[in-house]
Amino acid sequence: MLKFTVVDIDGEPIARHLTAAEAAHIILVDDGREYEIRPTDNGGFVLWSRQQVANRPWAKTVVFSLADTLAEAETEIFAAVISADWPRHPEAMTDLQFDAIAAEA
Repeated sequence: MLKFTVVDIDGEPIARHLTAAEAAHIILVDDGREYEIRPTDNGGFVLWSRQQVANRPWAKTVVFSLADTLAEAETEIFAAVISADWPRHPEAMTDLQFDAIAAEA
């Protein structure tokens, strides 16, 4: 099973040996944020987010899935989150990628 490391914006590890869902969760709740995966009116699911500490409302993101079930949608959406380059957010990489970078340092 593929495992992931999440690093902060300085490249320091936050957590290691995570599933894709665990890694995505760390990225999505960074800096007091919350998230939900909600069904859409015409099928599929979309990722919603808000930053409660800033009293911001829920906002629909561009991350979505056309999957039939929530479980399938979570798998797709979490994969998109960990492969995205979110500005000013932690990022995820495989444990092997992190080990290779650490070995070069």
